[in-house]
Amino acid sequence: MTMSLTRPSATPSTDMTSPTPAVRLGAHVSGGGLKMIPDKASSIGCESVQIFASSPQMWRPPSIKPAEAEAFRTACAAAGLGPIAVHAIYLVNPASESDEHRAKTVTSLVATLRASEMLGASVVVTHLGSSKGTPKAEALARSCRTFAEILEQYDGPVRLLFETSAGAGETMGGTFDELGEMIRTLGAPDSLGVCIDTAHIFTAGYDLRTADDLERTLETFDREVGLRHLGAAHLNDSKAPFGSNKDRHENIGDGEIGAEALGRFIRHPALGTTPLYLEVPGYSKEGPDLPNMGRLFELAGRPFPRSEELEVSRQELAARAEEAAVSGQPADTTSEPTVKKPAPARRPRSGKAATPADG
Repeated sequence: MTMSLTRPSATPSTDMTSPTPAVRLGAHVSGGGLKMIPDKASSIGCESVQIFASSPQMWRPPSIKPAEAEAFRTACAAAGLGPIAVHAIYLVNPASESDEHRAKTVTSLVATLRASEMLGASVVVTHLGSSKGTPKAEALARSCRTFAEILEQYDGPVRLLFETSAGAGETMGGTFDELGEMIRTLGAPDSLGVCIDTAHIFTAGYDLRTADDLERTLETFDREVGLRHLGAAHLNDSKAPFGSNKDRHENIGDGEIGAEALGRFIRHPALGTTPLYLEVPGYSKEGPDLPNMGRLFELAGRPFPRSEELEVSRQELAARAEEAAVSGQPADTTSEPTVKKPAPARRPRSGKAATPADG
């Protein structure tokens, strides 16, 4: 299947041996507050980074002081981190029947957009909520009214991206057509866009496993949304099978999509300079880590900036496997190898650092 899905800045090749110098490779990094993020991101080899501007499970708006924002921007610049993306809280539901919930959604997203501008972020990624028992057409109309109000209240440089969903139940954003209709209804402004999550679209029914599958999926996205609206991508493998509508992220190369298919996605010229952010569970179940970032750079055909640390981690994993073979016990490869990292961040009261590994 031959296609011409390219952007002006893209390399016109999907050859698995061709590097992708234009694409910035990064991950979602959280825990420890803003001052910890740049060091944590650099320690696992990130070029770009996605963060939370406030607790994702609370309505409390971001409370970032100008000095904190300046320090964060300076630290990110010094570490060469960018572009910066901010993930909105999980509680928003622009499609809600409740006037109160939609009003809270507007307040939250406007506050997040303003905070993101302070932090030097270029995009805010948001989920689209659920229709909750009402017809999808009515829910879509409510969503559009909600986002129209948000755009009236915020006209700054930060772009708002609608994240693709796995399409489970009444969740919004499970089809490209739905996303495209929302953007067109709102006038298709440059201030709006889409964030593709590879795990989500895969289980929503958009296949990525072969070269032809990828071409068909990107062609459909271009036809129903438009590649110019692609503002970011969450790169994740999937624990759940194709078309299952389940939202279950997996480490790169360990899931149903596979390393080869994700490599083709990373290298596809249609992505242009779209930044990629990992949202994988990680080998210590605390989010993106050194081994996953190393695999991401490997699939992109580029040298990994933390290659020495990565080699140590691989040697430790191999040693664990050898010890297990001798003892007859299963190898403990679910724990992240020991690597030099910043001091552990204080965790929330739930006892687990918040990451968007599923969602």
